[in-house]
Amino acid sequence: MSTGTGILISTCGKYRGLAEFTAEEISRAWPAHPELLFSGLEDGERALPLRDDARNWMKVTRSACDDLLAAGWTAAYVVLDDHPPLGPGHGSHLNETLPRMMAEMRAVSVSLSGYGQGRRRHGSSVKWEGHDFDLCSPDEPWKFPLHPALWRLEALREILDRLIRSLPESEHTPWAFERRGGAPDADLPENLKNASYRIDGLKMAASPYPRGLKAMRFATDVYRFAVRRIMGADARAAVDGELLGVHHYFHGPYPLFWSGTMRKGALNPDLLFFLKLTGREDWLPATARP
Repeated sequence: MSTGTGILISTCGKYRGLAEFTAEEISRAWPAHPELLFSGLEDGERALPLRDDARNWMKVTRSACDDLLAAGWTAAYVVLDDHPPLGPGHGSHLNETLPRMMAEMRAVSVSLSGYGQGRRRHGSSVKWEGHDFDLCSPDEPWKFPLHPALWRLEALREILDRLIRSLPESEHTPWAFERRGGAPDADLPENLKNASYRIDGLKMAASPYPRGLKAMRFATDVYRFAVRRIMGADARAAVDGELLGVHHYFHGPYPLFWSGTMRKGALNPDLLFFLKLTGREDWLPATARP
């Protein structure tokens, strides 16, 4: 295993149960995972010291970077508490391939929510050891998504430092980090804007694409197209709200669901639709089941 790489689950006291569920699913899907720690908790065996207001996500995460760098980490998979893996992970790619690529390419981040499977590239193709990565354009506004990703900790700390200095405390949130940090006019040096990558999930997955899911995606696309043609764009938008859940799953070395298990403090309805469709409702943590 590459030294200096671990997993940081970002959470707060309110969502401790969800964070612990995510940690359990990581251990199940990724048995040989590196050290896993939590940020944002006041106590716990694997909790980093909480020196900031737990509501200030940027400062809490910035302090976590300090602690992890001091402990000898150089990179971390940053996982928000509502982003558990939905299937088997590919341990060798997660433990070896991606940390090695990050070190050699001086990547700022490598997003596990990649391209393909209906998702466009955000930049240009970069080949490395037979793998094809999507190098995000510096003008791409979503180059710093907080779906699970491997982050070079020094780079993450610098981005957070700059955002903390420039934004009011009310905007020290994960969502502002994505929107304001990734904005083309963000006050960041070029070396931080030009080194965010996304993976080709299918080429790094531990197992084939889930059986039947491709057919389900095709069927929903045909239905959505028919609704638009017959009933118009407004009807299509209403249908999308129910059916897009089947498109938000991303298969890769860390199978994930776009926007996670929660939305605005409640269970993500797109995820629930996906789980019902695939017969996996029991997978939900007890606290999240409807």
